[in-house]
Parts: sequence; C-alpha cells; structure tokens
Amino acid sequence: MFRKVYVLYGFLVLATAAFGQYRGWSFDTINQVKNIPKSVRDNPGSYRAVYGGYHHYTGGK
Repeated sequence: MFRKVYVLYGFLVLATAAFGQYRGWSFDTINQVKNIPKSVRDNPGSYRAVYGGYHHYTGGK
C-alpha cells in the first residue's frame, strides 16, 4: 500500500520538477543581461586566462 503511495508521490515530484524546468520556473531571482558579447573578441575587457603564465605561441616569422 505505502509503496504505491511513495511511487506516486515520487512521480508527482519529478513531473512537477520537469514541468517547472520546461516553463523556466525558479526559486531564485536571476537578472538576465540581454546584451552579452557573443565572443571574447566582442568583449576586450574580459579576463583572458589563456594568456597568463606562459606563452602558447612560440613559432612564426
């Protein structure tokens, strides 16, 4: 008897979580920035960790 109730309860919890994920519901308020640069080249002030520490490019003219 209780096994069926637990299975039904678990299914309802998972279904509610899946539906909330589909609809975009969240317990946290998130401020979304609409004008995000599409690449690092569009955002020259960003932190570029790949250039720190050692040089990646060692060849060339």
